[in-house]
Amino acid sequence: MHTLLKTCLKITLSLMTVAYLAGCAALAPQPKNINLSQERLLQLISSQFPFNNRMLEVLEVAVSKPRVQLDPLNNRIQTGLDVNVAPRGLAGALTQRNFSGVLDMSYGLRFEPSDNSIRMADVKVSKLDVPGVPEQFQTAVNKLGGLLAEKLLSDYSLYKLTAADLQSEVKGWGFKPGKFSIANNGLNIAIDPVAIK
Repeated sequence: MHTLLKTCLKITLSLMTVAYLAGCAALAPQPKNINLSQERLLQLISSQFPFNNRMLEVLEVAVSKPRVQLDPLNNRIQTGLDVNVAPRGLAGALTQRNFSGVLDMSYGLRFEPSDNSIRMADVKVSKLDVPGVPEQFQTAVNKLGGLLAEKLLSDYSLYKLTAADLQSEVKGWGFKPGKFSIANNGLNIAIDPVAIK
């Protein structure tokens, strides 16, 4: 009889524990998902352009008209840009001509907890083509891709999560950024529930 009472008590405690945990789980909010469409990403990136700068002391560079392609397979964003290069200095005065071309870059993303932003990371130049540039400027133009990638997109804050994104209506819970991924329909940002201590 004593053993039967102990067994019943254990079963009752186990059931109460399961019920309590199930109740806690029921109180937790559902994960959220923020989707930034390809068009929205283009708007966010376009805020950087047009970009004009004198680079390498011999080139006046203008970059404009970003184009965005999504690369879900590699979890990257590709951006194509129009580049206009005008030589400066004495040789530039003699050339008196601008040269137009294209610059293609791709980048991944990272989360920056200090300001809850999604930032561009691992920027890579895949193509820089500026036809017709005179030989004396070729070395400078070849360096241009890396300099532009660093100035334009490296660590650029693409999107910032708002306080509303991270708040929950369920008492004792909030949200934190989870995994983000590039999909065919845009950038998906998972927002996971987290218990507030």
